[in-house]
Amino acid sequence: MGLRRTLLVRARKAAGLTQEELAELMEADVSSIRDWESGRSEPLPRRRVRLATALRISSAELENLLRDGADTVTVESAIAPTPLATNEAEPSGVTALAYAASLEQTLRTLSGLVRADDQGIAASLAGTVAVDLSAESVLNWLFGDRYDDVVLSGRPVSVLDIDEVMATTKALDGLDRRFGGDYARGLAVKYLNDRVLPQLRRPGSDSLRHELFQAAAVLCEVIGYMAYDGQQHQLAQHYFVQSLRLAKEAGSSVYGSFVLATMSHQALYRERPDQALVLARAAQQGAPTRAVPVVAAEAAMLEATASAAAGDRSASLRALAQAEAAFERRTAETVTQYWDESVFASFASSAWLDLGHQAAAAPYLDMVWSGAGQQVRRKVFAAGQLARAALLEHDVERSVHYGTIAADAAAAAQSKRSHRVVGDLLTQLADYKQLPPVRELSDRVAALQPSEEP
Repeated sequence: MGLRRTLLVRARKAAGLTQEELAELMEADVSSIRDWESGRSEPLPRRRVRLATALRISSAELENLLRDGADTVTVESAIAPTPLATNEAEPSGVTALAYAASLEQTLRTLSGLVRADDQGIAASLAGTVAVDLSAESVLNWLFGDRYDDVVLSGRPVSVLDIDEVMATTKALDGLDRRFGGDYARGLAVKYLNDRVLPQLRRPGSDSLRHELFQAAAVLCEVIGYMAYDGQQHQLAQHYFVQSLRLAKEAGSSVYGSFVLATMSHQALYRERPDQALVLARAAQQGAPTRAVPVVAAEAAMLEATASAAAGDRSASLRALAQAEAAFERRTAETVTQYWDESVFASFASSAWLDLGHQAAAAPYLDMVWSGAGQQVRRKVFAAGQLARAALLEHDVERSVHYGTIAADAAAAAQSKRSHRVVGDLLTQLADYKQLPPVRELSDRVAALQPSEEP
């Protein structure tokens, strides 16, 4: 008898399915579902594609969950909190990857996650996103307490230590923006594990430790974004959740709001505007956003985009107006340096295109295109948006022109999100697939991009 497949159970619950509902989708007996989850048997190969589809994960991710519980044991042993220095055991039932009020538990959780990720074990966390984890984390961040129970040791933290973390994070983030998330994530994970986490246990003045935790929160969010770019969504979620807790330790409600906005962005990408709205509104609620207008602008723009995707035109227009007013108040804010006119325009163009108003989107599209620079994801997104706008005007030739630019740029990027932009465009062009330009674009994409699902 195999070990219980806890991760398979989590994937089913994350998909919002009971055992009975999954059995109905699979046209199988519920006892088969129970046997698969308990480890008593495995689904036959012919059933696995259908099971992966029902759970909203890839076939490769499903295979990870079906390894007789081996991954479950390995991951849980890698990331579960270890006993405290006082030799008092952790309470039973602690969720290893939850948002924790305890700083000691947070550091152990993050350390375990990083080790599992560095060793390739955390790949089994890459498929589904736990809605409850995001909701619980938002409530804890907005209203929860925190307590510092870490025993400090070693040499004191210095300004040079913080400068090093900030400079290294900036360099890693720059590589990610230029080449895509899979390019630099391994380096970033090793740096977090080897250099940054040990420093979080060192003594120092309150102000220096707050700055250090702020820098660590930024690095953690950057790694989460890299995982998100590689479509490892649950892994990204766990990094975002721990980044939230580090931001709270730093006393930075502004950066916590920025992380919530990133989580909202991820929810939009996953086509969950309902979750995106909750996260965007939490981002606006949690920080003194009038003091940092760019954070307010991003959160409002995400609310606008989510409302547009949900078909709520009036709510989207209201949030767009709020975002524009906040963005006009912007100053040179260090936490969100990348959030420039081009990023603002990318959100605005998405919202207007979702509302079917390509004329209103046009000036923003011009800004996105001119601001792409050497950042490959921006170039792919800008070309994809221009292609989408052209298609709304039934200009297939111009849509294919920009689609070709997007495909060429995406081929040079290790960014699965960039590949998906091109794939989504081909789906939108499906009604014109018999036209020679569309066939040529489809053949070009097939030749340039990886065969696996982006």
